Amino acid sequence: MTVAEIVLKYVEALVWPSVVLIFLHRFRRGIGELIARTRSLATPAGNIEFAERAGELLDDAAVDQEERVLAPARRGVLRRLARSAESLQDGRILWVDDRPRNNIALVRLFESMGMQVDLALSTEEGLERLEVRSYHIVITDLERNGDEDAGNTLIKRMSETGIDVPVVIYSGASRLRAQADRRAFATTTGPDRLIHYVIDLMERARFA
Repeated sequence: MTVAEIVLKYVEALVWPSVVLIFLHRFRRGIGELIARTRSLATPAGNIEFAERAGELLDDAAVDQEERVLAPARRGVLRRLARSAESLQDGRILWVDDRPRNNIALVRLFESMGMQVDLALSTEEGLERLEVRSYHIVITDLERNGDEDAGNTLIKRMSETGIDVPVVIYSGASRLRAQADRRAFATTTGPDRLIHYVIDLMERARFA
């Protein structure tokens, strides 16, 4: 081996580590963010972090709705949320309720799963939104703005105008199941059940 060849090998051995170090230094922020995202999605620590945050929001929603979510149901819905992340991504919900503050925790939970949630305060506003944008799911309360059948009215008006979007009635009304329109996909007072229904509908939309 000639002196020139020996020198060239030493240069190559020195240059490549330098190139790698320069690359890592220049893109260190982006690489760090990528590693953090990967950890949050794929590692046990990330799963724990997700479960804790989602669990907190579910607990807050139960308080807002004055509903008790038992421990087995809580664990079940959190496991299903973790498994259904891909199905929920980019899902679109229209939530019609004259008291949106009561739903803040669930809205944040759905948004944390990559869903888009639009709010409407009245039946008319909800119908206007449905005319200009497509949604996968409509969530509505039963009683609204002094109208004890506002949720049913929304379903009826949607049917009359040919708007074919599944509706879930989510309300604390004691007469919910007895009075809800049968065209509703589901009715519930529990935040855990609402989450299950949203996942059901999104999976049906994705795999239909």
